[in-house]
Amino acid sequence: MTTPIQAATVAAINSDRRSWKAHNFKEGETESRRFVQACRAVANTKARNIKDMQCKARLILLVSEDDRSMEASLARDVLALTGAKA
Repeated sequence: MTTPIQAATVAAINSDRRSWKAHNFKEGETESRRFVQACRAVANTKARNIKDMQCKARLILLVSEDDRSMEASLARDVLALTGAKA
């Protein structure tokens, strides 16, 4: 069963990929809005299990500007603790 966080994470990752492949500005802007909306959905939803934590960690690593930030470090630790790949 897919949780709301897992569905929103997949939507965010897919919109991020589509925004980079967009042929014009309008398509890219639409996908960027979808990405932000999906990220907000993940941020506002409480994690129910370890898979939800992994999804949140992957999005943190995707949007983190600094690889050495506390958030990115925590996300890598969550993924390493669960044995998942980033």
